[in-house]
Amino acid sequence: MKNKVYYIAGSDGSGKTTLLKDLEKELLSNSNKTNHIWIRSPKILSKPLMLYCRLLGLTKYKTINGVKYGKHEFYRSRFVSWLFPILQLIDFKIKWFFEKRKIKPNEIILFDRFNLDTLCDLMVDTKRMNLHKSWVGKSFMKLSPKNCKLIILKVDADVVRSRKLDTLHDEQLDEKIKIFQFLSKELKIKLIENNLEYSVVKDKVINYMLNGKV
Repeated sequence: MKNKVYYIAGSDGSGKTTLLKDLEKELLSNSNKTNHIWIRSPKILSKPLMLYCRLLGLTKYKTINGVKYGKHEFYRSRFVSWLFPILQLIDFKIKWFFEKRKIKPNEIILFDRFNLDTLCDLMVDTKRMNLHKSWVGKSFMKLSPKNCKLIILKVDADVVRSRKLDTLHDEQLDEKIKIFQFLSKELKIKLIENNLEYSVVKDKVINYMLNGKV
């Protein structure tokens, strides 16, 4: 795959989509063609296991002020903690296989959600903090195109909750933020803080993505 690829990762409410749209505007202004791709935790072969987890009470849902929140406690089952990441890897590969077939040679790819977001979700749900070092975690990271330019956004939980109301009662938000920061250090991925004024962060992200400078 020879296309240019830009990927912004981070917790829900960290500003990924907004910043990616501004990056896309910059690219389009220079007559580039873009393809916006969103893949996160696809459920194909893993669907029956998800039903099993629901029946066992390992998956819970609650609705607060009209917002539905889901929580997976797969760490409570050694079997599920082992099997679910494997099935998710297969599901992700299937989904990515079909998405790749739609990509045209002259398009610039913009990942809103992709492999790192799914890996983080799995680490939260299974509490396997060494998952990125396992063959499953390494296989997930190998799915990134070789020329992919990737950053992780760092935002404090209280800032996220003030910006995105549907994260207000997300019990796992703090853990997701910590795991993204952990993966940034472990995998040597550029971390950009998004607690600052938006225009400042936008300039940092665009300059780093397009020019390699912050």
